[in-house]
Amino acid sequence: MTRYKLAVLLVLAALPLQAKPRTARPGADALILKALAGPATGYAAVERVQVFLPGKKPKALKVNVTALPSGRVRREVLPLRKKAASLVEVRDPERPEAGLARLRSVYAISVSTGGVVAKRKTWKLELRLKSGVLRRAWWVDRDSGLLMKRETYRDDGTLRRRERIVKLELPAPAPASFKLAPVAGPWSPEGFAFAGGGGGTRRFTNGLESYEVAEAGGKLVVTGDLAEDDAARVLEAHGK
Repeated sequence: MTRYKLAVLLVLAALPLQAKPRTARPGADALILKALAGPATGYAAVERVQVFLPGKKPKALKVNVTALPSGRVRREVLPLRKKAASLVEVRDPERPEAGLARLRSVYAISVSTGGVVAKRKTWKLELRLKSGVLRRAWWVDRDSGLLMKRETYRDDGTLRRRERIVKLELPAPAPASFKLAPVAGPWSPEGFAFAGGGGGTRRFTNGLESYEVAEAGGKLVVTGDLAEDDAARVLEAHGK
């Protein structure tokens, strides 16, 4: 190696490396609106839902998800028992501004780097009660806005529920059949279906968890382990 080449190499080695520019962290409200609106294209996914019961092994459900570019989503919750029927539900998206207002009325929200979920880079949203207790965490795809993973926590900080996409095709062609499933009763969280009732009480379950809506002291109340924003939306739907 000539002295000239050696001198050039030494000069280049002394130059500072160009750091790859970081992606600007979005604001919490903008990220929530993007997540609630969903991707602008259709997609197909397999989701794993886990429920963590104190002192017991976690239980899990498998959910097949397909979505249209309009935001309409079809979810097929596969049963725990092979001979049981799967639960099929089709829903149109809620107006993102309404969803953001509901979340903001209950939670203080922050954004951080979320890592990778199903090979997609994400932002992480932490939704805390005004007391500071962490209630929810969302992992949002940086590119499409798709909710890749959701966790719900109890008051003591333990994990109660996890919903995570484990397989994703995005974009995906519209399915050949996307029929609207019959709706039984008012709005309920994803995967929950009406399971009967009596004496003014209505019970809903997803096969692993349940909640009840009843009248007490002249007003409707929700009992069960629902996050505050879901409980508020349930009461709003039943009050109409």
